[in-house]
Amino acid sequence: SQPYGYTETATIPVVVTEIPKIGFKVLNACEKVAVNFTNLTTIGAGTVVYSWDFGDPSITTDISSAKSPKYIYTNAGAYKVTLKATASGCTAELSKNANQFATPVAKYDLPKGAICDKSDVQFTNMSTIKMGNMGYTWDFGDGGISNFASPIHQFATSTTKQVKMRCVSEFGCMDSITKTVTLMEAPNADFTWGAACNLTNTDFTFNGSKPSGWLTTFNWNFAGEGSTTLENPSKLFNIVGRKAVTLTLVSNNGCADVITKDVNVKLQSKADFVIADVCEDDDAVFTNKSTVSQGNLLYNWKFGDTTTSSSQSPRHRYTINGVSQTFNVTLVAVVPGGCSDSISLPVSVNAKPKSDFTYTTGGRQVNFKATQPLNTLYQWRFGDGGSSNNANPQYNYLTFPTGKYTACLAVVNAAGCFSETCKEISITGGVNTITKNAGVQVYPNPNKGNFTVSIEEPKSDISITVYNLLGEIVKTIDAHPLKANYSVEMNVANGVYLVKVTNGGLTSTQKVTINK
Repeated sequence: SQPYGYTETATIPVVVTEIPKIGFKVLNACEKVAVNFTNLTTIGAGTVVYSWDFGDPSITTDISSAKSPKYIYTNAGAYKVTLKATASGCTAELSKNANQFATPVAKYDLPKGAICDKSDVQFTNMSTIKMGNMGYTWDFGDGGISNFASPIHQFATSTTKQVKMRCVSEFGCMDSITKTVTLMEAPNADFTWGAACNLTNTDFTFNGSKPSGWLTTFNWNFAGEGSTTLENPSKLFNIVGRKAVTLTLVSNNGCADVITKDVNVKLQSKADFVIADVCEDDDAVFTNKSTVSQGNLLYNWKFGDTTTSSSQSPRHRYTINGVSQTFNVTLVAVVPGGCSDSISLPVSVNAKPKSDFTYTTGGRQVNFKATQPLNTLYQWRFGDGGSSNNANPQYNYLTFPTGKYTACLAVVNAAGCFSETCKEISITGGVNTITKNAGVQVYPNPNKGNFTVSIEEPKSDISITVYNLLGEIVKTIDAHPLKANYSVEMNVANGVYLVKVTNGGLTSTQKVTINK
């Protein structure tokens, strides 16, 4: 044992080794190009040993002890790369991704057979890439370029061209291919023609070009109306109009050209017009439908009543003084310097119907009579909202005991012609001597559409009619057999209605209110 307060100490040396501060950069590369790894590891003192694992599953020994190695992966793709740095038994570790980008394989095909100048040449892109996308740049060797995958290009001359196609991946990996394109001279199809008329031959003149040293054949198609293999043919067109004439040239070097032009063949004009029968005092409207294959037309109209016009589609009013007549109208369609055509058509001008009428009044009752019978339509408007389609109606003015009304008669005859006459009608109120309720009662009032009309001393000429406030008849009651009381049932809208009762030549009108 030791005395109280006894102490003892010992000192042991400890060596602390610094762990490396590990780091590296990856410089990715395209396929078949080494990926560069730049080691950025640092340590204060001592020696560092490095171990790289490139993560390539296709290689069993993808380990390197170099400080900043390079590595080419067997296949394109993304790989996990791990670096271990060891100093005096202390190790640091870091992993990063490395990419071996896929490189495109440039390839394209040319059209089969002869490749001709001045013709569209289709280039077919057959380039491939293991993964990712590609862009394209074409240089056709004549100043033309394109960024389409499979472009179409037309060469202006028949010389040899070096056509280069370059593929670039989205990561900048590139491949290219250059092919020599030999262009053959193509024929140039073109022609002119002389006067084109239906009675003479149209002369066609070839003014294009043929490849020198090669045989070129001609094939003309005259809009399906004939063909020929002559170089400069003539053709007679029998039908006027626009003709699509096609010239096809074929050279034995494998090149061809075709052109189509429209040839307007002038023929006699075709005169035509339409006209409908009209009513008296209306304009006859002539619609010109004349045609000509080309150029403008002049027009000469003869209306059959000694008058004329040179308008294209004129209007003309005939004077017939109330007697229907038919006129023979002639149109001449004139082609300046060419052939003309004419056509004649009849037009009937129908007299208007007579819409005059007479009338007689008796108190509020007016008897109307149309002057002209046998029209197809009579339309009366009595000036107080009332109307009728009878030829000779009888009408009672109920709204006011006296006053002036404008009565109008519109008539339409069998030809469809219309006329209207209006006259002023004076109502003196001669029936005012009959009181409103004298001998006639309507009850209950108001009601729900069912009421009774009671008549004192009913006569043989009794009639009961219900009107709305517009003067329109809404119900007529059969008053036979003769009796003193008549039941009325009405399915109408709520409102005020007029019950008109005629009895023994006397008329009474009473208001009835319907409120359901």
